[in-house]
Amino acid sequence: MNIAFQNLERFRQIVLADRGLFDQLRQRADLDGFVAVVVRLGAERGCGFTEQEVRVALRECRRVWLERWI
Repeated sequence: MNIAFQNLERFRQIVLADRGLFDQLRQRADLDGFVAVVVRLGAERGCGFTEQEVRVALRECRRVWLERWI
């Protein structure tokens, strides 16, 4: 696992532990806005990753979820 994906996982754990941060992200209805906020909030918390890395991670999570239900 590369450093960006390690940072994404670390940020995910931070979000799951912080209800306010979770709610802030949940309010984003559009994908572009969500990705931009994830990158900004991640960077503010020392978790560096790019918009492209977030999009790749989201696609992978979606693929895994779909495969579970097919």
